[in-house]
Amino acid sequence: MEGDSIEQRLALARLAAEQAGAMVLKAGETGSFEVHAKQTNDFVTDMDKASEKLIISLIKEAFPDDAIFGEESGNCSSGSSGRWIIDPIDGTTNYFRSLPNYTISIAWELEPYKPLVGVVFNPRQNEMFWASKGKGAFLNGKKIQVSSIADPALVLMVCVPPHRHHEAIASYFEKEQRILEQISDIRSFGSCALELAYIATGRLDGYYELFLGYYDMAAGMVLVEEAGGKISSADPDKVFSDTHCDLVASNGLIQDWILHMVQA
Repeated sequence: MEGDSIEQRLALARLAAEQAGAMVLKAGETGSFEVHAKQTNDFVTDMDKASEKLIISLIKEAFPDDAIFGEESGNCSSGSSGRWIIDPIDGTTNYFRSLPNYTISIAWELEPYKPLVGVVFNPRQNEMFWASKGKGAFLNGKKIQVSSIADPALVLMVCVPPHRHHEAIASYFEKEQRILEQISDIRSFGSCALELAYIATGRLDGYYELFLGYYDMAAGMVLVEEAGGKISSADPDKVFSDTHCDLVASNGLIQDWILHMVQA
């Protein structure tokens, strides 16, 4: 596909993220939404659904032949010219608890699990991250790159416990303990897309999380790779799928070290 087609989709993703972000930000300030439980420790608000509906309407108007996969609506259409992956509010719990770390995440791919366009917008902090294949990654128009930290002792890393899969907690914390004993510190912001964007801009160095949906990470994957980092499955025997991704991401310099720590 021609590069201008990729850039056209990037432009639309940025527009859709900005419009959806403005809508959810306004509703969040007034509290004009309802919260519902989807399953244990997994919530959805009226604004998740409204945001996804807005984004999909803009995509369908501009690219009617593209397929769409949204967190709330699933694979709601099929198409012959690529697929959009949408997380209308990544960090829903942050959103309804009035924490600032939630994002609008939009990606587009031609081949499954190889996204070419990624946009992550944090409306509370007015930070728009975007990237397209081969063109670099940007934050509010300024080119960004991953950190240069290679020594684990200096690493600031995201580790997110499997709060929806209690059967995996014991095994997970054994691995997190091994990591924590060798690094500087750990963070968790409650939005995979935001955390990947922070790796892309050098604020964080590494990331380990299990049981992600592809919509959580698709846009962030492009950001990390275009900023010079790396993305891998935490388990070499498990490839990414729409509903289950075990993720290791980093600045690239510590990727093999993280994989060794979580696979040991």
